[in-house]
Amino acid sequence: MPVFVVGANFRSAPLELLERLAVDAERRPKALAGLLDLEHVHEAAVLSTCNRVEVYAAISRFHGAAGEVRSFLAGVAGLALDELADHLYDYYEERAVRQLFAVAAGVDSMVVGEAQILGQVREAFAAAQAERSVGPVLSALFTRAIKVGRRARSETGIGAGMASTVTVGLRVAAGQLGDLAGRRVLLVGAGGLARLAGRAVREAGAGELVVANRTPATGAALARKLGGRAVPLERVAGELAAADLVVAATAGTTPTVTVPAVAGAAARRAASGSSGPLVVLDLGVPRDVEPEVRELPGVVLADLDALRAVLETDDGPRQEVERVRSLIAQETAAFMGGQREARLAPTIRALRARAEQVRQQELARASTRLAGLDERQRAAVEAVTRGLVNKLLHDPMVRGKALAARPDGDLYVAALRELYALDPHPGDDDRR
Repeated sequence: MPVFVVGANFRSAPLELLERLAVDAERRPKALAGLLDLEHVHEAAVLSTCNRVEVYAAISRFHGAAGEVRSFLAGVAGLALDELADHLYDYYEERAVRQLFAVAAGVDSMVVGEAQILGQVREAFAAAQAERSVGPVLSALFTRAIKVGRRARSETGIGAGMASTVTVGLRVAAGQLGDLAGRRVLLVGAGGLARLAGRAVREAGAGELVVANRTPATGAALARKLGGRAVPLERVAGELAAADLVVAATAGTTPTVTVPAVAGAAARRAASGSSGPLVVLDLGVPRDVEPEVRELPGVVLADLDALRAVLETDDGPRQEVERVRSLIAQETAAFMGGQREARLAPTIRALRARAEQVRQQELARASTRLAGLDERQRAAVEAVTRGLVNKLLHDPMVRGKALAARPDGDLYVAALRELYALDPHPGDDDRR
């Protein structure tokens, strides 16, 4: 069954659209169930990160699935399909495989070689497994993609700097503040991004650190690990004025840091004679900070759009990217060869069944002449006829497996079925 992906990422869509497409952990089970309800989608997984939303599917018909999945994403975003279509990309078979491998390896990220994406691919696969929305095709694809991601990081220098949107964001913040050493930091959220940011600011020498989180126990646990203190999420407004840097990453569906709260904090900072701006780093998709915050005096907002602008001037580790792309090409060819060979299996089974049917028919026709054979002689006839069939099938099957692994292997499989008048493979794709 062919692999297909439809998605939008930081290159194809603005942040506002990625926010509308985002599928968080709470919404993912319903999304996966909705995808499996589509007529031409038989397996599905959703990869939703701060930089992309991609639907991977095993499909029966290309044209049918393409329209269904695109319409599904338009529904997720609450838009008409024609409003979304120009921002979507879709890849089929080899290109779809290569896309997931590139994502897992970190070369299709806003921050090349980012540290988080491989874990996010694992999480998307685990979530799909939990909802039983993946079968043999996507299980094989995601398992191989995770292997490719590990190989890229162990065999090349793509992840040497362990870059992420967090580290790039903190680099921008440090540029505004001069230095993070001794600075007061407010973390809004206690999930993966917040934990990563907390460790990074501690390593940079940050002073007082406050964690505000919706679940008090989780916030308190992170605060203890970081040597800071925890406050309820409702007290964010009261903590803003004392902070030099705010890192917001709650994975919520609506902004947590509002314009009135930041405006009040900025006013109190100005009245107290605080030097330097209040830097607010918004890592959320959807946003955790209302975008109008950037218009406030004395406040610098760095969201993913701002980080994208910074990264467009960064060439990245070009030599390592080329090494990774070479690895991806090898892995893609190997995976596709295996998939094409696997698609030959039903044809081989059908061919064996046809040969056995012919053998049995011929034995039945000769039953009168064989009637006088004793049990030993019958066993000998059985062995000879089975051996003859196996020898006749051996070369076509061995050669067929080799040809099926080629990029045009589907043509050889179809030819084999035609030559031996085998039933057409159910669910043949209609892309050609």
